[in-house]
Amino acid sequence: MVTPDTLSIWLKEQAWPIAIILFLAVAAFLAVKLSAQRRHKALGNERSGVSEETFVAHLSQFGFDPVIAGTTYRYLQEVQLVQFPILPADLLDEDLGLDSEDIEQSVTELLSSLQRVEQPGLRYEPLHTVEELVRHLQASPRKAQSAAA
Repeated sequence: MVTPDTLSIWLKEQAWPIAIILFLAVAAFLAVKLSAQRRHKALGNERSGVSEETFVAHLSQFGFDPVIAGTTYRYLQEVQLVQFPILPADLLDEDLGLDSEDIEQSVTELLSSLQRVEQPGLRYEPLHTVEELVRHLQASPRKAQSAAA
């Protein structure tokens, strides 16, 4: 085989392999996207009776603060855009699709909205489930009220 002299000749020779690779990449992306959509729809149908109220009621029976549980549920639905009902045992990364930055952002914003502060050393391992997130928020101390008010 002769070595191509110019870029245009090289591109003509490589057009089919490049097109095949691009087609396979687009097909794989679409397959993953359709699979995720189907999974979200199935989770929505499977959890049709789950709502913020049932989530809060379930956690409240184990001593969790209803305000913290409700705020966490709403935050995950509205800010992190979880499109299906959430259960306490849902994994933050695998089930809800949050990466470590999203989880840290969630903790920071929820602590702020709940008027609580992060206590160093309180968490010694990463948060894995929604229940662990609620537990961490509840264990964080409230912000000290200013005496100058």
